[in-house]
Amino acid sequence: MKPPRREPPPPSDERTQAPFPNWWQRTSRRLDAFRLRNVWWRLLDRWETTRSFRWLSTGVLAIALLAIAVALWAYPWWMRRNSVKMAREWLAAGRINYAVEAIQQAIQLDPKNPAPWQIAAEIARIRGQKSKAVDYAHHAASLEPGNADLAIAWAAEALRAESTKEANAALAAVPADVLEKSPDAQRLLGEMARRNLQLDDAQKHFENALRLDGPVAVDEVPLGLILLNAKDPAQRQRGVQLLDHWAGDRDWGVVTLRTLLADAQARDDHTNMLKWAEALRALPGFTNGDMPTYLNALAKTNPSRFAEVLAVLEKDHAASPESATRLLTWLNQIRRGDEAVRWMKTLPVDAMQQPPLVVAGAEALRQAADWPALQTWTQSGNWGSDGEFLRWMYGMQAAKMTGDQNRAEELWRTLYSHAQINSVHALFAASALYSWGRETEAEALWWRVAGQSGSNAIDALGSLARNYQVHRDAEGQYRVFRRLHLLHPQDAAVGNNFSYFAALTGRDQRLAEQVARENLQREPTNPLFTATLAFNLFMQGHPHESFTLIESFAKKSGDSPVVSFVYGLALAGTGMKTEAHALLDKIPADTMTHREAEVIKAALEN
Repeated sequence: MKPPRREPPPPSDERTQAPFPNWWQRTSRRLDAFRLRNVWWRLLDRWETTRSFRWLSTGVLAIALLAIAVALWAYPWWMRRNSVKMAREWLAAGRINYAVEAIQQAIQLDPKNPAPWQIAAEIARIRGQKSKAVDYAHHAASLEPGNADLAIAWAAEALRAESTKEANAALAAVPADVLEKSPDAQRLLGEMARRNLQLDDAQKHFENALRLDGPVAVDEVPLGLILLNAKDPAQRQRGVQLLDHWAGDRDWGVVTLRTLLADAQARDDHTNMLKWAEALRALPGFTNGDMPTYLNALAKTNPSRFAEVLAVLEKDHAASPESATRLLTWLNQIRRGDEAVRWMKTLPVDAMQQPPLVVAGAEALRQAADWPALQTWTQSGNWGSDGEFLRWMYGMQAAKMTGDQNRAEELWRTLYSHAQINSVHALFAASALYSWGRETEAEALWWRVAGQSGSNAIDALGSLARNYQVHRDAEGQYRVFRRLHLLHPQDAAVGNNFSYFAALTGRDQRLAEQVARENLQREPTNPLFTATLAFNLFMQGHPHESFTLIESFAKKSGDSPVVSFVYGLALAGTGMKTEAHALLDKIPADTMTHREAEVIKAALEN
C-alpha cells in the first residue's frame, strides 16, 4: 500500500509573512523581555520556586531599609552627637580652623543646642573676638533660660570683654542660692568687686570659691593678690604664702613671681626682691620683657651679681645691632644710662650711627646727662625717615640744657609743625617730653593732636585728662571733656564728666544741665548721673532742689566720693552745716581739684 500523499502547503504572500523574523520583530522580542510587567512576573515565579532567592531577596530588602534609616535618621543623629565632640578635640589639639568647621556643622544640624554655641564662644575668645564671644555665650544661655551654668558662662565672657553691666545682668538671672554654691559665680563676683576696689567683698567671694573648690590656683592666686594689699600683717603674710605656693607652677608661676617681685620692689624689700628675681629667671616662662625687672632687682640688691650677669649679656648681645639695641634699651629702662654709655663705646661706630642703635644711644646719653655729647650725637648719623622727629626732640633737650635757646626754639617749632602731619609721632614725643619734665611742651603737643580726628585724638585727650587730674586743674578737665563731648556726643559717661566740670567752672551752664538731665532720663537709678544733675542745680543757686534730688541716693551710695561731695554741698546749702562738715571733711584734699576745694570752703562759710 502506498503511503498517503502529502499536500504541499498553500503559497503565502511574501509581503505579509516573511520566512524569517525581521529586525523590528527581533528587537521587539528582546525589549519585551525587559518590560516591567514581565520582569515582575519572572521574579514572582522565581520567588515561588527558589528558596535561596527568597532568602537573598529578603536580605537585600532589609539592607536597603537599614541604609534608608541610616541616611534619614541615624547619620544626622550621629553627626549632632559627635560634631561637638570633634570640635572639642580639634580645639584641644590647637587646630582652630578644623574646630570652626566642625562647630559650624553642629550649629547647622542642631541650632537649638546650646553646646555648639558655647564652643563657638570659646573659639571667638581664643581668637580675641571678645564681643562675638559674648554674643555666642548669650545665645547659648537664651536657648535654656533656666540653666544656671550657661548664664554664669555668659557672665564670664561679658566680664572678659570688660562689660560689667552685661555680666551683672547675666548673673541676675541666677538664683541667689545657686550663686552661693557655684565656685565659678563666686569667682566672677569676686573679680567684679576687685575691679570696683571693693576688696573686702572680693576677698569674701574668693574665700567662698576656695571653700567650694579646694586649694586650686584659680582661687588661691587672685585671693593672694587681694591679701597682698591688706593692711593687716597677718592677712598680707597669708597672701604672700598663697602666691608663693604657686611660684613654681608651670602655668601660674610666672604670674605669681612677677607679682611678688613687683611687690618687693614697691616695698624696697631687698631680700625678697633678689629671691623672687632669681626664681623668675629660672622659670621657662621668663621672657625678654621680664629682663629689665630682673636686672633692676639685681642692681638694687646685689651689685656684684648684676655686674656678672651684665658682662654675660654684653658679650652675647654684641653680635648684631638688633641684639645690642635690646640690651641698651633694657639698661635705659632701669635708668642705668651710665652703664649703657660705657658699653656702647665698645660697639662699632658706624653701627651706632644707624637706626635703631642711634636712638638707644641718644637715650643713654640723656640719662647720663652728657649734654654736649648728646647735642653732637643729634647733629650727625642716620636716624631714618621715622626717626627724624626723635632727633629734633633729643636735640631740643640738649640745646635747652646747654643754654642754646635759639637752637632749642628752632627745633621746637619744627617738632610742633610736624605734629600736625603725624599725630603718632606727636603722641610719642609728648609722652617722652612729659617724662623728662617738659610738661609745657608735652601739653602743647597733646592739644595739637586733640584738635584732629580719630583715635589718636582720644589718646591725646586721655593723656591731658590724667595730667590735669594730677595737677588738680578743673579748667583743664573742663576743656578736655568739652572736646570729648563734641567728638562723642552720645557717650553718656563723657557727657556726665563734661556736665560736671562745666558746672564746676561755671561754663556752658544751660548745656551742662541739659546733658545731665538727658543722662538721668536714660538711667534714672544711676547715682553718678543723679549727683551730677544735683551738682548743676547747686551751682546754679538751687540748693533745696539739689538736696531733694540727691538725698535718697546718698543713703544708698554713701561710699561714693562724688555722691558724698554733692550731698555735703546740698546739706551746707540748706543750712545743715554740721552734717555737711561730717561728710565733706572726710574727702581727702589731694583727690579734689583746687576749684572743688574752693566750692567746699565757700559752701561751709556762707
